[in-house]
Amino acid sequence: MSAAVAETGLFLDGLHCSGCVNRVERALRAAPGVADANVNYTTHRALVRFDPAHTDERALVREVESLGYRATPYAPEALERPQQRDARRALVRLLVAAFFAANVMLVAVALYIGAIEGVDVATRRGLRWLAILLSVPSVTWCAAPFWSGAVRGLARREITMDVPIALGIGTAFATNVLGTLRESEHLYVDSAAMIVFLILLGRTLERSARARAAAAVDRLTALTPATALRRAADGSLEEVAAASLARGDLVVVAPGEVVPADGRIVRGASELDESLLTGESLPVARGAGERAVGGTLNLLGELELEIEAAVDAGTLARLAALLERAQTERPKIQRLADRVARVFAPTVLGAALAVGVAWWWVGAPVFEATLAASAVLIVACPCALGLATPAAVTAAIGRAAALGVIVKGGEAIERCAAIDRCVLDKTGTVTQGRLEVRAVEPAPGVDAARVLARAAAAEGASAHPIARALAEAAAGAGQGEVVEAALRAPGERSAAAGRGVEWRAGGDVVRVGARAFAVGASDARVPDALESAARALAARGATLAWVADAKQVLGVVGLVDALRADAGDAVERLDRLGVASELVTGDHEQAARVVARGAGIAESAVRAQVAPEGKVERIRALRGEGHRVLAVGDGINDAAALAAADVGAAMASGSDVALHAADLVVRSPRLGAVADAIELSRAALSRIRENLAFALLYNLVAVPLAATGWLSPLAAAVAMSASSLVVTGNAIRLGRWRPRA
Repeated sequence: MSAAVAETGLFLDGLHCSGCVNRVERALRAAPGVADANVNYTTHRALVRFDPAHTDERALVREVESLGYRATPYAPEALERPQQRDARRALVRLLVAAFFAANVMLVAVALYIGAIEGVDVATRRGLRWLAILLSVPSVTWCAAPFWSGAVRGLARREITMDVPIALGIGTAFATNVLGTLRESEHLYVDSAAMIVFLILLGRTLERSARARAAAAVDRLTALTPATALRRAADGSLEEVAAASLARGDLVVVAPGEVVPADGRIVRGASELDESLLTGESLPVARGAGERAVGGTLNLLGELELEIEAAVDAGTLARLAALLERAQTERPKIQRLADRVARVFAPTVLGAALAVGVAWWWVGAPVFEATLAASAVLIVACPCALGLATPAAVTAAIGRAAALGVIVKGGEAIERCAAIDRCVLDKTGTVTQGRLEVRAVEPAPGVDAARVLARAAAAEGASAHPIARALAEAAAGAGQGEVVEAALRAPGERSAAAGRGVEWRAGGDVVRVGARAFAVGASDARVPDALESAARALAARGATLAWVADAKQVLGVVGLVDALRADAGDAVERLDRLGVASELVTGDHEQAARVVARGAGIAESAVRAQVAPEGKVERIRALRGEGHRVLAVGDGINDAAALAAADVGAAMASGSDVALHAADLVVRSPRLGAVADAIELSRAALSRIRENLAFALLYNLVAVPLAATGWLSPLAAAVAMSASSLVVTGNAIRLGRWRPRA
């Protein structure tokens, strides 16, 4: 294959069990040009990676449809109507089956009462034939999906789970007809119609549960508005389809409207509700020069944005793609269930045949032997086993997205649950990754506001983190107008890399930066009080920006990269979860220890001035000691460490390289979201184990009961449908999961 690999999603219709999933996966992976294919039974979606030089989307669709399933390229807007049509069709089948099953049951009740009270032979015969007649629509049109699925499977020489279900329905109906012809005393005339109704009911409820569990991708996709107000070349506004927006377009977003695509604010200020992306309920202030993500809600003022990415290449599209991939990748624990389910249908047929023969061999009438075999066919459908893992994984991934964590794959859930050590980067991870002014220490006789204003004016409109922090602090201290006036005045600025900035205006000179650079311009010595204040700031981990003019040292500004608001709580939660935290950073020792103290990380777990290679070595050493390691970072220098860990988590504000290397993307500004992911993963793994245990226990109990005659075909249908619903319902509980405080 060539190096170019494309990726597409397919929506599949007609999947009834994990055997169907395995069949489609095997066919797609064997197709020419396909690198990999994963199918998720819960979402009924396939994610296929292929070489466009050897195949295309249409060929993949034909490959799936040759197996007897329907496939459609996954596009929510295109699939909405077919999905609604299919759901309506399934509901009509269910209602028709319910109508005839209810009427057959009324006839059956009359027969049961008649057997007790006594009824003449002619009446009994007439009621039985009436029940059979009422069962015909159920076992033909209503059961058509089972018959067609079985026929397609047999045509491919494969025994799908539709085969035993269809045989069970057909056997129950044929037994009723033969029993009526032979005037058998005991006959379940309601069994065939009720079996069809119960299995259809189970699948309908299961479809609804799957839709709830898989709603995370659809919720993200639905955030994008259908239209947007674009500014035309003449300055007027025109309403256009949001999907048609291109990079460089100017759009206006009124209060109460949704941002149509990723862009940078060029005019206006407002607060944006980013809760559906980050999991945070509080709105975030955004102004000119800052980014706005498509899908967020504008709450207050009108904004004008310059579009930076089309809708299909923006943040929402990337997140939806990540979720789609995550929901189709299955953990190792699921693969075992897949292998078991793959051989289940042939085993069930063999077991049913053996049960029927055994009953006949010990002298039971053919009618009773057939009923026992029919019950085994129906009760042993491994739907619960096939749903056990994907339902829980899909529900967990959707819940994580709501909490602000994008999980890239089902295996990440399994690995994350086993984490016992967390290696944290400092800047942008434990801290906010943004400098802010913590203190302004003026020289004796100098006003602190003047120090701040002169420093901000000297830095000018620079995008340097120190310049931005000084400008924000000056504006907050009421010096915004002074700074603006200084910026408008004629002057000259020159930057000395790694040292500071010099500003010359009207014969005046102001320097801001390192001590040697700024103070060297002044003939005055640094006052002792200012020296002491600077040492105290440095001891607290602050970055110092000295401010001086040509005559004197004006003061020193202490800037800090503040801790994330919940850093201490997050480390404490990790500790309660049995996960020890380490701070491994390339920053200097003093800054690292200050941050560690603030976050509650033990000094013995702090490693400073560590190169990217050193981070990887530390993670490998921990893994070599038997630890399961979660690495959290945000920079390009963290990417290798994220890839080396058992699980890598990237803060969404970080570099694209880190985001691609990570297994988890933390969109929430809370560091506690990392603890949420671990706790949720453990809850998901617990649900998976519960589901697998229940599915296996169900088969261990139900199959022997059916084989020994304790379960009639009707009771077997009830048990089979109930088992699938129990497993799905248990998984969906994760949708309401909340982290412990």
